Amino acid sequence: MRLWMLLGFLLLPALAQGEGRYLVGRVLALEAQRGVALVEVEGGRLEALLPVDGGHYRVGQRVVLYQEGGRTYITEPDRIPWLFGLLGLFASLAALLGRGKGVRGLLGTFLSLLVVVYWVVPRVAVGGNPLLYAFLGSLGVLLFTIYLVHGVNRKTTAALLGTLASVAFVLLLALFFTRSMGFTGLASEEALLLRQWGGVDLVSLFLAGVVVGTLGALTDVSVTQAAVVQALAHANPRFGLGELYRRGMEVGYDHIGSLVNTLVLAYAAGSLPLFLLLTRDPTPLRFLLNTEPFAAEIASMVLGSLGLLLAVPLTTLMAAWFFQGGRGGPPEGHGHAH
Repeated sequence: MRLWMLLGFLLLPALAQGEGRYLVGRVLALEAQRGVALVEVEGGRLEALLPVDGGHYRVGQRVVLYQEGGRTYITEPDRIPWLFGLLGLFASLAALLGRGKGVRGLLGTFLSLLVVVYWVVPRVAVGGNPLLYAFLGSLGVLLFTIYLVHGVNRKTTAALLGTLASVAFVLLLALFFTRSMGFTGLASEEALLLRQWGGVDLVSLFLAGVVVGTLGALTDVSVTQAAVVQALAHANPRFGLGELYRRGMEVGYDHIGSLVNTLVLAYAAGSLPLFLLLTRDPTPLRFLLNTEPFAAEIASMVLGSLGLLLAVPLTTLMAAWFFQGGRGGPPEGHGHAH
């Protein structure tokens, strides 16, 4: 569902009508009874209408304003400085604790977002097939996140191939089950607005969102599994394909258990408003879960977890093939002591 939010922000401005403009100002005074605030904007002062629930604004707060038809409205607090501060804290800690790989990881993440925002989304917006561009975009994301961070070698190539194979399987499974369950893609407010905008295959977009949402976890487990197999092959170069696969999967079972749990909780956390409906809606549970918003969220959760389940054995098999007989050299960081 994260892809819905991204597309909503990028595509829905096309739905906006009128010639209004946005400004940033600072609240100087509040008159809650009149529902207005005195705001300093571009060196001047003006009155702006507060939202209906405007009680959470305070004097001195930076706010976003919208002007249209001779009126000015306060729309949101100005959160961008705080967001930049939070991102700066994250980047600083990643660089400090992760050193070179932390910096490359940040760069890979940034480039991956550029792939999604400036390559996948524009092509979907003009009517391109979301499934095709999600898969091609996934390849671009993986190239940045795997090769840029960990280098080009047997380990990263095994991780890349294992992840791509699991992405392809998930897409096929998702395609089958969404058609079988009769999904329309109209499981969110963003989807309803995108339908008004037109030109987007909402069902395929839902499937693409499932894939893009699991890429981070898939990359993590794939690189780790490939590294485990590489270490095993270096420790005992006599291990063949079968032995490397068996021993690598002993670690893989632990990865499956922890990462599936992580992914399910991540999806569940994003769906808390839906789960709250379970306690408020008088509809029997069996029929409430049958509605598309609930069914689509459960399907996303399970399909993403299936991707993780498939990525572990596929990557382990790829890595065992590449490293059998001690091929590929020692793991990164292992020097040749003399």
